[in-house]
Formats: sequence, C-alpha cells, structure tokens
Amino acid sequence: MEIVFRLEQFEGPLDLLLYLVKRRKISVRSVSLSQLADEFISYIEQMKKLDLNITSDFIAMATQLMEIKSKYMLPSLSEKEAKQLTEQEEDLYRRIEMYEKIKQLSSEISERAKDLGARQLIKLPSLPQIEQEKIRKILQAALQDLNIRKAVYRIQRQAMTVEEAMNRILDLLASNGELTLYTLLSTGESRYQVIVYLLAVLELIFFKKVLLLEARDDFVLRRNDLEP
Repeated sequence: MEIVFRLEQFEGPLDLLLYLVKRRKISVRSVSLSQLADEFISYIEQMKKLDLNITSDFIAMATQLMEIKSKYMLPSLSEKEAKQLTEQEEDLYRRIEMYEKIKQLSSEISERAKDLGARQLIKLPSLPQIEQEKIRKILQAALQDLNIRKAVYRIQRQAMTVEEAMNRILDLLASNGELTLYTLLSTGESRYQVIVYLLAVLELIFFKKVLLLEARDDFVLRRNDLEP
C-alpha cells in the first residue's frame, strides 16, 4: 500500500497516532496497538526514504510500539509480563485519548469558536474535580501569548516527549517549590509543546507525583511530598 506522507501534518508522535486512529472512524481503544505499530513504522520508513529529519520523540514512540508488538508475538507470557503489557497498552491508549481532547480544546481556542463558553465544556480525563473552564482559560492565555511571541521572532520547534516534560516539571518544582500552570504552559515554544506540558501535568497528577491547587485565577503545582 502506498503511503503519502506530509511532515507538516503531524506535530509529534501522538499526533500521528491520533491520525492513524481517526482515519478508521472508530474509537481509540477499538484499534489494535499491533496494527498501529505496523503503520507507525511504515511512516517512519517513508520519512527515511524522503531524507526527512526524524526527531527523537518519533523514534522513542516507534521503540515503545515495537516492544508492545513483540510481546503480542510471543507464544506465552508470564503473569508479570502479561501485567506489564496490559499497563503499557493502557498507558498508551490513555495518552492518545488525552491528546485528542486537549488538541480539540486548543483548536477551539485558536479558532475562537462561538460556543467556547461553559455550555460546551470538554471533559478532560483524570481531572474529575478540577474546574475545567478555568483550565480552558489558562490554556487560551498561554496559546495567545505563544502567538504574540511568534509574531516577534521565529521559534525553532524542539522535540519534547511527555516523559521529558514530566521530568522538567519535577526539576522546576524541586528548584522553586511551586509553579503556576500558566507559567508552565507559557514556556512552550509551539502549540504542540504547550499540549505536551498539559499532558505531562495530567500524567503527574494521575501518578500522584504532584498536586494541583486552586489559586485565584490560576492553578499552583506542587510536589506531592506524601508520595514515596
């Protein structure tokens, strides 16, 4: 099957994975990760043939997908290996779902959709008790700030994985004690980086590594000292 690849379509590996899912017109969890692995690797090979720059985040995702696929091909798995595979699958599915929702949210903000008010709130996963309209406003402000900075000078996009963003956040919290969500998102050098930072925050909250505390017009991030 011939694959037509355009690099500018995909801002990162999650963007490509979401595209591979959406073109099937089914839900994320209805797609086999083994099939996604094959198609993702095909795109990587096309990039190589076209002498396109393959960033580290694409390579890391390809490695993760091939590890999952290799476990599918084993005749049997130990109980520990089966549990690890289930956790890897769940983690990847959840990240694609979160990326889809946050990308949809950022697109709505960028396009200044008419129904941007509280009537059409997007429910972000793993944050059932957080005021999501407030998240929307902070994300909107960060994206607007990004547009202003881009108008002043050209920013070279740097590849950044969710894991790298999580480590950066933890390092910042270790140095500063706390950090506002707006300040963090404003450090993003592209819309993709802004989304990755928000995904990283959700991951850290999910794994109870950080706390997200209410502030007047923002949220404050702090390390969860009770977490071992």
